[in-house]
Amino acid sequence: MEKAGIKTSLIFMAALMLGFACALINVSVIAAAVLAVIFIILLLQNYERLTYIIALYVFIDYAVRNIVGHELLSSYWDEILLIIAVALWLYKRVRYRQTVLYRWSPLDFPLIMFFGVGIFLFLINSPDMSISFEGLRAVIQYMFWYFAVVQLLETKKAGRNIYRILVYSGTLMALHGILQYLMKVENPLNWTDAAESDVTRVFSIVGSPNVLGSLMILLIPMAAGLFFAEKKPLKKLLFFCSTAAMGLCLILTFSRGAWLGMAVAAAVYFTFKDKRLFIPFAVAAVLAFLFVPSISSRVAYMLTSDYIASSIRGGRLGRLVEGFAVLKDNLWLGTGFGHFGGAVAMNNIPGSFYMDNYYLKTAVEMGLLGLASFMALVASVIVWCRRAVKKIADKAGRELVLGAFAGMCGVLFHNLFENIFEVPMMVTYFWLAAAFIMFTRQKDQGDRFSGSSDESH
Repeated sequence: MEKAGIKTSLIFMAALMLGFACALINVSVIAAAVLAVIFIILLLQNYERLTYIIALYVFIDYAVRNIVGHELLSSYWDEILLIIAVALWLYKRVRYRQTVLYRWSPLDFPLIMFFGVGIFLFLINSPDMSISFEGLRAVIQYMFWYFAVVQLLETKKAGRNIYRILVYSGTLMALHGILQYLMKVENPLNWTDAAESDVTRVFSIVGSPNVLGSLMILLIPMAAGLFFAEKKPLKKLLFFCSTAAMGLCLILTFSRGAWLGMAVAAAVYFTFKDKRLFIPFAVAAVLAFLFVPSISSRVAYMLTSDYIASSIRGGRLGRLVEGFAVLKDNLWLGTGFGHFGGAVAMNNIPGSFYMDNYYLKTAVEMGLLGLASFMALVASVIVWCRRAVKKIADKAGRELVLGAFAGMCGVLFHNLFENIFEVPMMVTYFWLAAAFIMFTRQKDQGDRFSGSSDESH
């Protein structure tokens, strides 16, 4: 059957099913069905569009949880989207049979090895199988977006559209965060120590200043990449303002861990871009510390005996001590997935708490064996993304890849102080950025995956 015939048949069957539905269910469900059919048709016409939806993850998740409010949909919408991505990939393979069945990338093997170690640990060390399965799913599920995006992307244009969507999304959230600060939005008491009660921390729609700060770490270098890649003055100005807005928002999160993560991201960016940029960045940081009281007091308080005592008594230092104690008792194989330091443990095991260090949380749950496999994966990401920055010949592509790489390094560092990869949105965006880098690297090397040009679709 010709491609046009396949499309017509699919549309006809969708319309027929919708007609039956109209006779059986109410109008609101029918409206949802109409939107679903339109959604499917649009994806079948250009399957790269699904990657744009992934880039809008933060807004979709917020809308589903806070506007739609359907409990089942709130819990499983991203799993449904991942299944749709796999189905689209299979459809793509059938429709373009002349193309390669699977597009390999340098990060496939490290990811598969990590999955293998995780499944092995799940099979031999699961005190409670249901909790451990949920814990394993929380660790590896969102990494599958890397495979989905690499397989679905075909054109440089689509890859750069994802990049821009991420930056535009970050800019909107940054502006929202700045507005929250101006309006002095009320914060929960546990966001600051009693001695810092006058600080307003912004959180936009993600619900946490630390998570918003980590998102800004990822996206600020990406916005800078667009600024340097763009040639048109007005667009340069737009991306400069975007970078500045997200930078201000990062400051207003008052997340010290995020500030350190941004320093690492900036160091990586300047090392590859122009080492002279270290000077104005360092000067700006010193001036902010000296002349912005809220910043200097936030940093200085961390060095006081009151903060250290408070942190040991019921804060992150106390949790770190407890984490290392649990690790000592479960050194090689860990406590089992979902049994320590994350959302799954908090929901299922009384007395659990969030561990403010993703690497320690991984070590406690997976043991040193699991931590070694995870660190091998992290090292592979850094090595291959660094190679992409150095090897890509296209100047604009290199600027974008450098921005994504620097942001990813900052997020990896931030995980030393926060449980960032426990947040589905953040781990999804991290692997989306990795997929963009690997796809751009392969396209720059002249790999035409589907036989279609960049002008197609």
